[in-house]
Amino acid sequence: MSVSQSARLRADDIGQHRDKMMRFALHRLRNPAQAEDAVQEALVAAIEGMDSYTHGSSTLTWLTGILKHKIVDCVRKSARDRWEELDPDSMAASSGNPEQALSQSGFVRHVARCMDDLPPRSARVFFMREVLGHNTAEVCAELSITTTNCFVLLHRARTRLRERLAGERHAVFG
Repeated sequence: MSVSQSARLRADDIGQHRDKMMRFALHRLRNPAQAEDAVQEALVAAIEGMDSYTHGSSTLTWLTGILKHKIVDCVRKSARDRWEELDPDSMAASSGNPEQALSQSGFVRHVARCMDDLPPRSARVFFMREVLGHNTAEVCAELSITTTNCFVLLHRARTRLRERLAGERHAVFG
């Protein structure tokens, strides 16, 4: 058996877990298109990284670990996209002040970039509560965390964002 045949068999083994991965991603993201993208990206990453798989865990566990990272990436991108959806032109039309609208738009983009620096779990809790508008019970159920843990993660995320924004504002405006 050639190396390419061996790799193909391993790629086929990875592909057999696609349905379970899709259910996992759908449960987390609640968006079929995003779930499909996350699963595809995870499968591509797994196939590209097959040589690094040490068989220390089951193939599904290994794939789920990769998928979790892809889901976090998807959530972060979605958060950034939602913040950036605030178009300066539409904001200007609604506020009647184009300069203020442009300033707000820049702030929103800056907050989205700052969210990339948050730990994944804090970013996800912040995104679910502040951007998607989920209540605490929904966030806790989705992430399998306690209410107390949710509040701690939210507090930490808000504090880090506030510090980063204040520090950069001070650096810009002196």
